[in-house]
Amino acid sequence: MSEISHRQTGRHLEACQKKGFSSVYLIFGEPYLCRRARQSIVETLIPDEQTRQVSLEVIDAGEGQGASQAVESVGTFSFFSGPRVVVYEAPALFGTGTGPAAEAKGQGGQASNDAAIFEAAVERGLPKNHHLIIVTSRADKRKRLYKAVAAAGTVINCAVATGSRKADLDEQRQVLRQLAAETLGPRKKNLEPAAFEHIFDLTGFDPRSFVNNLEKLALYTTDRSRITAADAAEVLEKTREDPIYLFTGALAERRPDLSLYYLDSLLASGYHPMQLLAAAANQVRRILAVKSFVEDTPGGSEWKPSMSFDHFKARVLPQVIEHDKAVTQYALQVRQGLGMADESGKEKAGTDMVIAKNPKNAYPVYQVFIQADRFTGHALSLALAAIARADLAMKSTGTSPRTVIESLIFSVFAPASEASEKTSSTIGMNLSNVTP
Repeated sequence: MSEISHRQTGRHLEACQKKGFSSVYLIFGEPYLCRRARQSIVETLIPDEQTRQVSLEVIDAGEGQGASQAVESVGTFSFFSGPRVVVYEAPALFGTGTGPAAEAKGQGGQASNDAAIFEAAVERGLPKNHHLIIVTSRADKRKRLYKAVAAAGTVINCAVATGSRKADLDEQRQVLRQLAAETLGPRKKNLEPAAFEHIFDLTGFDPRSFVNNLEKLALYTTDRSRITAADAAEVLEKTREDPIYLFTGALAERRPDLSLYYLDSLLASGYHPMQLLAAAANQVRRILAVKSFVEDTPGGSEWKPSMSFDHFKARVLPQVIEHDKAVTQYALQVRQGLGMADESGKEKAGTDMVIAKNPKNAYPVYQVFIQADRFTGHALSLALAAIARADLAMKSTGTSPRTVIESLIFSVFAPASEASEKTSSTIGMNLSNVTP
């Protein structure tokens, strides 16, 4: 057998109808996708709901039930004809519960014991027409249990990237689009692209919430086949906390409306105002570093406004990498001259000054170049000074931190035509002179 993606579960089960099902399945990854894969397998093996009540047993490690119970159950012959299916829910089977806290509770040792029990059962083989489904949060391909299941049964990989890189977001969108097709297809409805993006913006990558929202919208649009962005805005509520990069991104785009929206959302989610101010400062530093590269270095002349991402990678990124090497080397020399060199000898001195910390993930760097075109270098320098004054105001005056940040947004990050008309008299800071 082998490992398949959760997207291939349907095709796999169709093929199994002809050639026979695996005796053991290992499902790991995103919880909602794991549940869907498990449900598909169980319903295919035991189509009749009443039969499932006597032929299906679910054993949960979280309730103190161990692998030995699952192996004993799946090895017991039933009085009823037809398949027998045992599902074992074990989030920490491959060690997700490791660490001091887990070891104190004995979870690490229990997980190892359970894995060894399953490994022996899989290698020994299960009775004919008996099936074991193991569901866990992650799987380690180096472990003997994984290799045993991959050899004798089927592994279903439901893992999805959870980061905020472009590649991660693209993968998340692809998964959600598949869920949308599976959810709305039987209802003969389709989701317009703007509606999809609106739901994704509301929920983030949360497959359960995403599908629940689709079901709400399907009921709301009973007389129509197309679900629009207006429908989504009318029906749905926000279900995720905004990541802080959305706030800094709105600042860099010079969108005061979005900046204020994410400011309110993040403060309501428990972020401290100083965290948001520090994030704004870091964003300005990144943009200023790019601006300095473009305006003050020979390699920067390769950048042109409206340049495509492919051209950026081919022409600008190599110059950025060389620039970062030079900056890092110079910073290290300065530190050595001041007696501050790292004893390990590693070149860490320029870490906070480089433009492309991870050149393999170039798209965020490309975005900063686009953002830098919205500011002048002089304006960015003044913006840092304005942020420093805002920091002082938040620490030494009785002015509301929210008011301080709001004033900063309009004084520094509003479009130039608007910013020139703004002042910050409410907090005693003259920020109008930092307008680009």
